[in-house]
Amino acid sequence: MAKLKGRPPKERKQEKFVGFFVTKVQYFVIQQKAAKAGVNISDYMRQAAVNAQVKMKWTEEERGMVKQLIGMAGDIHRMVEVAEREGATQAALLFVSHRGVMDSIINTLCHDR
Repeated sequence: MAKLKGRPPKERKQEKFVGFFVTKVQYFVIQQKAAKAGVNISDYMRQAAVNAQVKMKWTEEERGMVKQLIGMAGDIHRMVEVAEREGATQAALLFVSHRGVMDSIINTLCHDR
C-alpha cells in the first residue's frame, strides 16, 4: 500500500470563518502591517482580533458632558470680547467661574482613553 502524501494536519484546526469587508486603502494598510510583522494577513488579523483592546463608545452621560463643553465655547468667545472691551481682569473672573467645570469634564472624558 502506498504512503499518503501531502501536508500534515495542523495542530489546532480553525473551525469558524469570520469575514468582513474593508476598503482598498484599509486592505493596503493591513497588508503592510502584516508584512512588517512577518505573518500573512489571516494570522495578523486573527492576532489583532484576539489581542487588541477595543475602546468603548461614549455613554449618554459622556455625550452630555461633550455637549456641555460645546456650550461653554460660546462663553469662552464672550470672555474674549469682554477682555477686548473691559480688560483681562474681567475676562479672568469669568474664566475662573468655568475653569473647574471644564477641568472636571475633561478629566472624566480622558480617563482610561
